[in-house]
Amino acid sequence: MITQTGLNKVADRIKGLIANGRYTKDGVVGTIALHSTKLEGNILSVYLLFDNAFAGNFTKFELIDIDGAVFADQPDNITKVDTKLLLVTFKFTVTEVIN
Repeated sequence: MITQTGLNKVADRIKGLIANGRYTKDGVVGTIALHSTKLEGNILSVYLLFDNAFAGNFTKFELIDIDGAVFADQPDNITKVDTKLLLVTFKFTVTEVIN
């Protein structure tokens, strides 16, 4: 069975692959830095935080890898006003398959 040390190493490798976030707001694509990451047990969470500088209709969120390719995407439809924060979460579960 994979140990917590093994899970931590896999999560660190995944985190090392992700360069930034990308979003589509009002039909325009933009980039944003990763806000934070967290590993709880075997679940890796990656967060994008949109502060008061962002307002409009968001239709897509993506994680971009170090090669510029889409690592993960999340279509959505969220209207954000400039007085509210928006925290977008990508969650990945690391599992071991025993044959």
